[in-house]
Amino acid sequence: MNILLACGGGMSSSILATALAKEAAGHQQDWHVHETSIDKVVDDLNENDYQVILLAPQVSFKKKDFEEVAAEKNAKFVLIPMTMYTPAKVDKLYELIVKETE
Repeated sequence: MNILLACGGGMSSSILATALAKEAAGHQQDWHVHETSIDKVVDDLNENDYQVILLAPQVSFKKKDFEEVAAEKNAKFVLIPMTMYTPAKVDKLYELIVKETE
C-alpha cells in the first residue's frame, strides 16, 4: 500500500514514516510511506498513486482541503491523532490505518 504522510515541512514525519513501514512489515504488510510537506501534497498525488493520505495533527487546519483531494483521488484520508504522532505509538497508528482502510 502506498501512503502519503503530510506534515508542515515534511521533515518531522520522516521518523514516523520509517517506523510505520517497519510496523507494517512486522504484520507481513508491504507499506510504502512517503513523507511530504503540506505544500507538496497535490503535486505528490498527481505524480503517484496513494491509497491513504495521512495528515499530521500540527497541520490539522488543512483537513478539509485534503479530505477533498483524497476523495478526488479515491484515497482514504486519516488525520493522525496527536497521541499517535510518535514512533512510540506507531502500533496504534498502524491499527487505526488498518481499521480505516478495511
